[in-house]
Amino acid sequence: MKTILIPVDFSVSSNNAINYAADLSNHRHVDRIILFAQCYVSLFEQIIPTPDFIQTGEEEARELRGQLKGKLEELKTQLLKKLNSGTIVTAVFLKMPLLRATLKLIEEEKPDVLLFGSNNDFVDEKSSVGEHMIELARVSPVPVFIIPPDTRYVPITHALVACDFKTLNHVGLLKRLQRIKHWPRPKLALLNVDPFNKHLDPLHPAQEINGILKEMLVDYEYELFYSDESDILKGVIEFADQHQQQLIIALPGEHSFLYSLTHQSITEGLSRDAGKPVLILK
Repeated sequence: MKTILIPVDFSVSSNNAINYAADLSNHRHVDRIILFAQCYVSLFEQIIPTPDFIQTGEEEARELRGQLKGKLEELKTQLLKKLNSGTIVTAVFLKMPLLRATLKLIEEEKPDVLLFGSNNDFVDEKSSVGEHMIELARVSPVPVFIIPPDTRYVPITHALVACDFKTLNHVGLLKRLQRIKHWPRPKLALLNVDPFNKHLDPLHPAQEINGILKEMLVDYEYELFYSDESDILKGVIEFADQHQQQLIIALPGEHSFLYSLTHQSITEGLSRDAGKPVLILK
């Protein structure tokens, strides 16, 4: 893998994502890890005081930026101590909003993956990245890797692909993972949450589906599963737990599982409650 881009906000969940990236890099060599933090004080904030009558002036904003830059450099130093030799760590600080900063760095650095932490177990912890997790996943043009705060890195040998067989052509997007240098090639569990048991219908084109999958996933070992759980989120999470999946992969598409994820609360539920890393392909 060439480059991982990690937005950080110095929260517990953010620091855990950095540790996950370090262990991932040591096992599946990563050429470069980019840590970036941002601080944006709008003109509105400088003019209008907060409910506590605190008004952010230029001097206060400059002091805050200095503190954040120092913490970012400290994170970089700590990360370098955890990495094997050969991986470059870059720290970038930007004075712009989080989403704009993320898109700017993706355009300039062309990372393989945007990786960040969710804060599902720390509801009282303030995390700017966690609060904007879904927005980041939506706007990113590169794959998004979401790491729960209690997740530790283990070599990925089994991955669950949450998909909708109405758009089977999107399964072919898994081939894009092969373009990422040193990315693992786990055994795939293809899961279609099918509460109406359409796959039991005699007219269900099971042979056609198997033929399409065999052609698209020629380089992967995989197995096909169905769930009759009416709650999509529950069906995916329960399957991942029961079958000891180490990663959940979501695919894009207008009628796909990911479309539902990005337009309903299921997205946030999966990203926050799955308890396993979630990789969203774009």
